Amino acid sequence: MLNTLKTEITEILQLSRDALHIHVGLAFYLAAMLVLRRGPASWLPWFALLGLEIFNEALDTWHHGQVHLDLNGSAKDIVNTMFWPTVLLLAFRWRRQQGEKIKQQSS
Repeated sequence: MLNTLKTEITEILQLSRDALHIHVGLAFYLAAMLVLRRGPASWLPWFALLGLEIFNEALDTWHHGQVHLDLNGSAKDIVNTMFWPTVLLLAFRWRRQQGEKIKQQSS
């Protein structure tokens, strides 16, 4: 059922599954920040997205009641989902760290 839904979404939006992982990953990352009331420098929304993506890959592994382990495909999906949220997390953490250094130097 979930794979059918994913296929229908990719057809409607005319996106590849890889692109769908990227877009949905960013959307869920932003939603996690809003729901958890945490900023982009917080690890909590990032871990929430990672947990959701690992759960998604587990569902893909058990598709149709059969265990079909595709480590390369799962790794690619996780990287596609987590890449931009990771870049944003690290950029905002770096920016915050730089701001703290500037405050310490001006004190």
